[in-house]
Amino acid sequence: MEDFLRIGILSSPHGVKGEISVYPTSDELDRFSDLEEVYLDINGDMQPHKVEGCKYKKNMPVLKLEGLDDRNSIEGLRGVDVYVDKEHAIPLEEGEYFLADVIGFDVISDKDESKIGVLEDYMENAADQVIFIVKCLDGTTKYIPDVEEFVLSVDLDEKTMLVHLIEGM
Repeated sequence: MEDFLRIGILSSPHGVKGEISVYPTSDELDRFSDLEEVYLDINGDMQPHKVEGCKYKKNMPVLKLEGLDDRNSIEGLRGVDVYVDKEHAIPLEEGEYFLADVIGFDVISDKDESKIGVLEDYMENAADQVIFIVKCLDGTTKYIPDVEEFVLSVDLDEKTMLVHLIEGM
């Protein structure tokens, strides 16, 4: 999966012509208008689909994918992750990174520079805030918001994330 970048999750059918709403997991909503091909993760099998069209409804992209021409053909796709080939990802600025790229990074405490665990995953809360999920060395799980107060730095070369933890975190 490291050759792919998740950009959304299929949500619900839109109309009767095979269009489907996408819950975006990318900050760049406009990127959907330029898509030529996406990959759907169907039970671990990355299936390519040509994008025939894109429109927006209530700030959500609505995609029309080739070969999916009616409501019945897309009904079973709710919750399926949508990916693009990383070669077609939006270029990043200096210091920026894709969230998927930091999974597996060592998480280091700023208190004593010791490893506290490994970044296992991330999620977004209702306020569209990213929360990093860290599997700690002691077997517990910590949830660290992706804000400057807690995530102090990310070193892509060393594959580390330096964090500041507070009491109860």
